[in-house]
Amino acid sequence: MMSAPMGQIGPPMHPGMPPQQQPPPPPQPSHVQQQIELKYDNVSKVKTLIWSLKNSFANVMKVAGARVNHMAAGKTIEEAPPRFDKTLDDFFSICNQIELHLKAIQECTLQHKDSIQYLPLHVTLGKQDASSGPSQDGNLSYTQYVSTVKSQVNFTKSVQEILSEGVRNIAKSDGN
Repeated sequence: MMSAPMGQIGPPMHPGMPPQQQPPPPPQPSHVQQQIELKYDNVSKVKTLIWSLKNSFANVMKVAGARVNHMAAGKTIEEAPPRFDKTLDDFFSICNQIELHLKAIQECTLQHKDSIQYLPLHVTLGKQDASSGPSQDGNLSYTQYVSTVKSQVNFTKSVQEILSEGVRNIAKSDGN
């Protein structure tokens, strides 16, 4: 029986076969990939909470059934089963957590969509001259990205000031 050498990974090499190429190293996560990872992190939290929700729902049904049996049998209060309101609060608490994570996922998706729409260039962490514009491959350096965002914020402020001034002028003309 042939066995692979200790340091070899994968199928054994035969003399006539070409050597296998090593896969390229995984790319470094970018800003967008970090948002996607956060989204998947929220998704995994929701998946985990779904199992907790299932268990909590089963507990609510068990306590409700015990409560109905207790009341139907006319037993005393001293022998009462666990409180139904506490188990129901636990159930709704898990529902609220799931809702918050789903809202976070939705917000990340909307933010990612807006990011692609308003700044379709990829942002890298490399150093480039801020005045040179996007590189040949369509990437922006982080400093270029910050400069672009600042100019967008300044433009938005100027539009807001123009609109406010227009509203004041209309209000003055209506007052006369």
